[in-house]
Amino acid sequence: MEDENDFPEQYKVLLKKIEALEKALGLKEVEDILKDKVDEEKEISEETITEDDLQIKPTNEIVISPKAYLKLAKHALTYANKNIPKKDWVEVIGLLTGRIRHEDTPLEQIFVEDYWPVDQGDAISVEIVDQRIFAEIFHKKNQDNFIIGWAHSHPSYSPFLSDDDFRTHLRYQTFWNKSIAVVLDPLMISPKDFGLGVFRIHKDKKSYYDLTNEIDGLSCEANYESISLFMKNMSENDS
Repeated sequence: MEDENDFPEQYKVLLKKIEALEKALGLKEVEDILKDKVDEEKEISEETITEDDLQIKPTNEIVISPKAYLKLAKHALTYANKNIPKKDWVEVIGLLTGRIRHEDTPLEQIFVEDYWPVDQGDAISVEIVDQRIFAEIFHKKNQDNFIIGWAHSHPSYSPFLSDDDFRTHLRYQTFWNKSIAVVLDPLMISPKDFGLGVFRIHKDKKSYYDLTNEIDGLSCEANYESISLFMKNMSENDS
């Protein structure tokens, strides 16, 4: 090892500064503590480390806030529920705003913060063409958020992308290739199911795939209780 006296003068000055910093920050004490811990760590055998400990737990690709989910669910249930004759059920549509977490990393997630109801009816064509709607949402949304996709309902026929849905979402992905389409079947909501699907179109533009998702901090059971209360209040108001 080289003798410190052989170092150029500027390095000697630097070494003194580093030593002063170590002393000020208590790094010497920390180093001693770590040395003591090494012996303790040696007592842990390889057999105590399981394969699960070495795995990186997968994260859901889409995280939806309870507020966004419940706004979508209540919008959908207002126009399609068991208290309305099935022939009168209609779909609803809205826009989603949110942000990206951990972009361009293995932990990347899209966080859906809000749902903005736009329309409902027999032939809403699941397409939003009025630019004033986009402008209004742009001014009302949180500053850090942007429009990340759209959502609509499929009352009683499960979450998927129909041919019309596919063509509509292709336009969204043309503007932003990570756009998402959320589809909710409000009649599927139960203590074990959110009735939700989240989709994106493959790069070949010929098919779509499911995205793993979760409702942030909301269990299916708690959600079902909230929806049941909403339906009860809606029925009482209609009486």
